[in-house]
Amino acid sequence: MGFDEEAVTDEQREACAVVVMRTMLEDWCDDTGIPFDDALDAFASSRTYELLFDFSSRQWAEGPDNLRFVWEQERRNG
Repeated sequence: MGFDEEAVTDEQREACAVVVMRTMLEDWCDDTGIPFDDALDAFASSRTYELLFDFSSRQWAEGPDNLRFVWEQERRNG
């Protein structure tokens, strides 16, 4: 069952995006041993970050595992 996306505000989308980003980065840092601040800096300068906060992409609603997959693909493929 889906949800009425028109009922979700941009503020709510942004809050979801931040939670998804933070969860993904914390997991990634746990797996790689890279400090969170370094990972955040790298992620914030990525195309995946831009995609996450482009609410029309719906990346904010896909969850941290999907976000990590997209970011890792970007990192591998440049």
